[in-house]
Amino acid sequence: MPIISTQTTVTIGDAAAVVVTQDLTLQAGVTGTLALRQLIYPDATVLAPLTYTQNPTDWTNFDTAPMVKRPQVGVLRTLEDTKLTGWQGFSKDISIVETWKGSDSEASVDLDFLRQLYAYFENPPISGFIQWLPLDRTATVYNILIEKLSVGGDNLIRFNFIAARQLCVLGDVVFQFRIVSQV
Repeated sequence: MPIISTQTTVTIGDAAAVVVTQDLTLQAGVTGTLALRQLIYPDATVLAPLTYTQNPTDWTNFDTAPMVKRPQVGVLRTLEDTKLTGWQGFSKDISIVETWKGSDSEASVDLDFLRQLYAYFENPPISGFIQWLPLDRTATVYNILIEKLSVGGDNLIRFNFIAARQLCVLGDVVFQFRIVSQV
């Protein structure tokens, strides 16, 4: 291999400095993808606030706000023809579904977290609402009504003996609720 023993200065283009600027757009209110979601019961003497041990693997109908705009389509039969009409819809009554993915050999959540989540599910508040804080998506707080909690199937909570002894839950954990209002 040859050894370079001389030095040469090469001028490439103009010596003037070039400044390039680029606007960076951040989603409003996002507090960070590593922030953990929380549930807060209206009466702290009944249930303590629950900070998720890990955020769900996937979720539906929510990004940085509820995704409630749904196009509406209507079909009407007349004597002569069928008329089709469409308009921008708004459906406040859409469920948010959080899913922690697991399998028959992979834990989705730990047993203590599932027990705490189940405590919120089995104790709907007498007055007020449970508050949901999706801090990994937004700083906004929502009042919610819990609809469903299942493990390993629809409307089931299935445990595996060996996994439970290791404080693990196998299979998908699905937590479904409706947003009632924004706080």
